[in-house]
Amino acid sequence: MMSRSNFSMSTRAKMVELFTTSRLKVDRAKHHIGEIETFISLLPDAYFVTVEMNPNGRNEVLKYDLRDRDKLISDVALMLGDSIHNFHCALDHAWMSVLTQLCPASINNQTKFPIFPVRDKVEAALRGIKIDSTVPALFNRIVNEIKPYDGGNESIWFIHILDVDDKHRLLLPVIEFASIQGIEVENEHGKVVQGTTLGTSQKPPYYVPIESGWHLKNKGKVAFSVLFDEGATFQFADIRDMLWRFSIDVLRTIQSLENCVATELAKGTIGTG
Repeated sequence: MMSRSNFSMSTRAKMVELFTTSRLKVDRAKHHIGEIETFISLLPDAYFVTVEMNPNGRNEVLKYDLRDRDKLISDVALMLGDSIHNFHCALDHAWMSVLTQLCPASINNQTKFPIFPVRDKVEAALRGIKIDSTVPALFNRIVNEIKPYDGGNESIWFIHILDVDDKHRLLLPVIEFASIQGIEVENEHGKVVQGTTLGTSQKPPYYVPIESGWHLKNKGKVAFSVLFDEGATFQFADIRDMLWRFSIDVLRTIQSLENCVATELAKGTIGTG
């Protein structure tokens, strides 16, 4: 007869193996987040600055522009879509692992993690594959703890919506938010004045007028962020912060499912498949 400690060690090892692929998918999503962070950090260097004369006056105007702006934003959107897709796959892999251990008869060729617009549909989907009767604890965990529906776990719901959208169109609901920092000019009295522009979500080019008779000392640099422009919870969120939030919530969900499987197997009332 297996001792409690040996059973516990065996169960932990089995859980690690069961949920390996789901965590690998999260790791892949994190890799794409790293790519996005690097890409955005280099965007300010892609700006070029020229000094032009104001056609309506005698003062100079700084013009900040971004080469291939639309292509750059499209590149960010592609990386965003790849990251979102891997988070969604991580949930599907975790769900398959759960069903394999606790209720393999529920698996079919359309098995995927249950995400729906409302709680009632999540409950209906679980009852449709008899989770409520075969593993009541799993039913309760999904419906009352994980809450994969709009108004429940917003990260999971948003991952689902974005991944579905990405199958049909390039994810482009992003806006850049930029300001110019570190501008230095010398006024007519020889005093160096430093300045920073207000942030804007307008597309470049950006124009900064210089007072007539003042001399430019430092063109400054563009400070740049990429914000998401869709959904109540994540609207205007920096996409890097949004994706890391997704990572935390998906890993928390995987761990919750893993804990549920370990608990049910420890009861000894469900076969190990």
